[in-house]
Amino acid sequence: MKNEIKSSNVRTRFARIFALATLTVAGLSLLGSAPDAQAQGNQSVSSADNKLIAVNDLMWGTSLSASLAQGKLKRRYVLADIYTDWCGWCKRLDRDTFANPQMMSYLNTKWVCAKINAEGSVEGKQVASQYKVSGFPCALVFDPSGKFIGKLSGYYKPGDYQKALEDLIKNPPSDPYAE
Repeated sequence: MKNEIKSSNVRTRFARIFALATLTVAGLSLLGSAPDAQAQGNQSVSSADNKLIAVNDLMWGTSLSASLAQGKLKRRYVLADIYTDWCGWCKRLDRDTFANPQMMSYLNTKWVCAKINAEGSVEGKQVASQYKVSGFPCALVFDPSGKFIGKLSGYYKPGDYQKALEDLIKNPPSDPYAE
């Protein structure tokens, strides 16, 4: 009887260690699949079509098509932040504007957000070309049905960024592709 209990405890301990090791490896592989998130010290979570990157407390998708689908599902506007790794103003927008607590709250409650590297993937290059992005940072704005309504180019302070987004929604340009 004593040997059976001891054997059972060993099996239980082994099962727990195995489960912990499996979770650790799975977690590391998810983090390894998002180099941008790792370089910025952010977390990454994988879903079917879209990686989600947490920048501060704001969740960003990495696929425009998946984010547009999510926008339709949630009936929210979609903000696609088009950036490059070398863009200083893009980094400043992340640091100053998107890290602002009021901006994070505003975007988390009213928007589906995507962060698209214009030089980092085939989709990123296609998005930048299709929407005629000529400078960085550039925000592409889509209505809840997925229709492209316009873009914001350049750096904005948090309050100015929110106002510019709201103005764009209220008064979309006749040519959303124009700068």
